[in-house]
Amino acid sequence: MSPRPHVVVDRAMPFMTSSLVLALGAASVLAADCPSPLSFPITTKQIDPNVPDSFMRGIAVTIGTPEQTILVNAWPDLNNTYIYDQQMLCDPSIIFNDEICFVRRGGIYHYEDSKSFSKYNDLASAGGATNEITTTGTELGVKKLLSSSLAGVEKLSVGGSNTSSVTMPIGIPRLRWDGGYTILHALGLGANSTYLNALSQSNKIPSRVWSYFWGRQWGSGSPLDGSIVFGGYDQEKTIGNNYTQPLDYSESTGCWTGMKVTVSDLVLNYRNGDDESIMPRNSALPVCIVPQRHLLLEAPGYVVDNFEQATGMVAAGSSFGFYWGAQVYNNTATPYYDGDLTIALSNGLSVRIPNSQLIVPPEEIARNGSFVTEPTQMALPINRLGTQPATLGRFFFTSAYLMVDHEADTFTLWQANPTAKSNLVAISHAKDSCASEPTDGDAANGTSGAGGSGSGSGDTNAPGSEAGEPTAKTPTGAIAGGVVGGVSALALIGAVAFFLVRRRKRAANNTQSGQGSTGDMSDRDASGFPLAQGVGELESHSQPQPAVGELPSSGSYKYAAAVGVQQYDPHVTQQPIHYGEYYNNKPAEVQGQGQGQGWVYELDNNTRPVAPVELSGGTPRSS
Repeated sequence: MSPRPHVVVDRAMPFMTSSLVLALGAASVLAADCPSPLSFPITTKQIDPNVPDSFMRGIAVTIGTPEQTILVNAWPDLNNTYIYDQQMLCDPSIIFNDEICFVRRGGIYHYEDSKSFSKYNDLASAGGATNEITTTGTELGVKKLLSSSLAGVEKLSVGGSNTSSVTMPIGIPRLRWDGGYTILHALGLGANSTYLNALSQSNKIPSRVWSYFWGRQWGSGSPLDGSIVFGGYDQEKTIGNNYTQPLDYSESTGCWTGMKVTVSDLVLNYRNGDDESIMPRNSALPVCIVPQRHLLLEAPGYVVDNFEQATGMVAAGSSFGFYWGAQVYNNTATPYYDGDLTIALSNGLSVRIPNSQLIVPPEEIARNGSFVTEPTQMALPINRLGTQPATLGRFFFTSAYLMVDHEADTFTLWQANPTAKSNLVAISHAKDSCASEPTDGDAANGTSGAGGSGSGSGDTNAPGSEAGEPTAKTPTGAIAGGVVGGVSALALIGAVAFFLVRRRKRAANNTQSGQGSTGDMSDRDASGFPLAQGVGELESHSQPQPAVGELPSSGSYKYAAAVGVQQYDPHVTQQPIHYGEYYNNKPAEVQGQGQGQGWVYELDNNTRPVAPVELSGGTPRSS
């Protein structure tokens, strides 16, 4: 095998960041160290400089010294980051030669050519996470990945930006551990993510939060880049209410990424306005959200069967390309489905997948490294599962937006707004100066809240930046401290004085606002200070709905406490949220007892098509 080149040709716009420097008289005054969110595109790049159309889609990362560029994807279930070198370890039953493997991996990393790489005996001694999730559903090789990988410490930067550059532990796999269809290098963003930890500890992001939108790859218009945000989310790319649940990685949930939801309905949306469900009546499908998976839905065979029965389409086989296991159809066949698909979740969110992202060209890398499609066929990115857990994969995030907050142990979903505009919102759980005072319309401080009304178009391009290039707003509530004549003590004194003045002002405002009012302090912490600004109030189901019908006075029932987050409060990890439940096809609920609102739901063990155990992990069924 000949040596592989280091360079990935960048076909995207350059990255840009902004900084704020304040002046006070003759002194040099710097804004307090209050970082903004970092946003980078998920885009298509040329991998092999010798093959012009050797395209792959992912997140560009520079690694090593001198810098080498590769593509990664977000892995929410891995704590460590794993980067491939010349031992690319593709599955030979799926990937037929080294050139295909090289392109599909998104390039490779030559650690021996990097001056900044330091080798260690294992990931633990390199400062890496000492465990990975190995529950049912994870890639089979994860159990040996931690102990078998070559370990080291290396310089890594998402987007090639200095703002995201950290020196951190990495693993270089020495066994074939991932499914042949996952492909790209793995950027670990799990609960103990070494990358998020490094960004947070170096004060480059306000919190260990990340958000994800895959973008759009097909359709009549130009492809739309996706984005990944660290330390917040992109409000411009969200629509309507958001829905938040606790992260739960336990074996009992059957979800190794911690993000378990329940699909309550799958609805075909025909061009003439008719809708047709392809889910069996009174059924539900527990699924695990796995953004790195290559399809829209991995599901039991009845989903594909019902789709084909409803649309009249007849599969010509399964895909062996990028969308391994997807259903393939001849694009000249009649009838041919030209409508959309709505995925309804039990938490109340409905995501409509447009036809352009539902019936897509089969894609593959040819033996010479070229990106190719099959012009006579189209693919439905849904496969037939056996006994494996069902998943929602990257195609779901052509139309849904995800935020994972490891400090609040929650994840949040929105319907996505596919746009190139950007309006970053910082998520901060700090009680210090970085939790700035609210400013009307200041989206960077989260005052408009997720799902709330924004302050404008959200077009936050910095002066001189390319149109549509996202840049982060700088928080306006930072404390300034003066450094005069190089005497750092004066800076400290100024900062303390400013803090005391602001605290006194807040106390006075609290007293004034309490006069002639009920003294509502629901937006303040135990000390009377405003809660850290971030997502703000989540506008999912804010009030329990009245019950429909009455529960019978006798019978065998099981009670399960509803879990979820009604208001984004960093001091309370679980708050009540309304979920409906059916009893004999009617929504039924009862008021619980104990701390908080205590809503619980009464289920009939005998007549439910799915046992109430589905409520474990914060995924109740929805009315």
